[in-house]
Amino acid sequence: MEQPPARGSLAREAETVIRRLQGVTATRVEVEQNGRIDQVHVLGSPDRTARVLVADVIAALAAELGVSVEPRQVRVAVLRPGETQPGPAPARARLKFVGMTVTTLRHSLEVKVQLEHDGLTYEGGATGPNDATHRLELVGEASLRAIETYLRTERIFYLRIAMLVPLATNQAVLVLVTWAGPEEELLTGSAVVKDDPREAVVRAVLDATNRPVSWLGAR
Repeated sequence: MEQPPARGSLAREAETVIRRLQGVTATRVEVEQNGRIDQVHVLGSPDRTARVLVADVIAALAAELGVSVEPRQVRVAVLRPGETQPGPAPARARLKFVGMTVTTLRHSLEVKVQLEHDGLTYEGGATGPNDATHRLELVGEASLRAIETYLRTERIFYLRIAMLVPLATNQAVLVLVTWAGPEEELLTGSAVVKDDPREAVVRAVLDATNRPVSWLGAR
């Protein structure tokens, strides 16, 4: 007897199908233990209504994957005309920084960042030159990859810059992130340095991406 697809595989396949639909900016699919789709979260552009996107999602999953979902399982947030980011973020979807490992490999540096949500840990990594110019950027890149691991997607966020700046008697990290939405969206985030500037980079990245991630990761 043919085995049903693994939970992670079904989620990735469904997300690939949905991302191809007109008006879909990003999506996240949640799959139950029994292998069936539980919830579909969609962020849409202003040129499509929520009702149309729900119908398109249901039809596309049925036609391409043979999967049936009910309208109540598809949750859509639509950007308003002129809006570049979703509205207020649902608090439950916030990711929390829980760990980081940094490994020196000859002249290169490997950074791994661990984020936590609802008791589960999501890791992302980045490797690059081991010099002062790239160290903070590698932490930022690893943070974005960890966020994408949580969202089960790839390369929707790109780090433009991560920099350390003076702030009164303290220091702060500023980051600029590109979000691959309906257009190129620029997100900014900041965090005051407490002990380690690298940890401030992670917090600044989470600050920059909080709203889109919260909509996609809301349960």
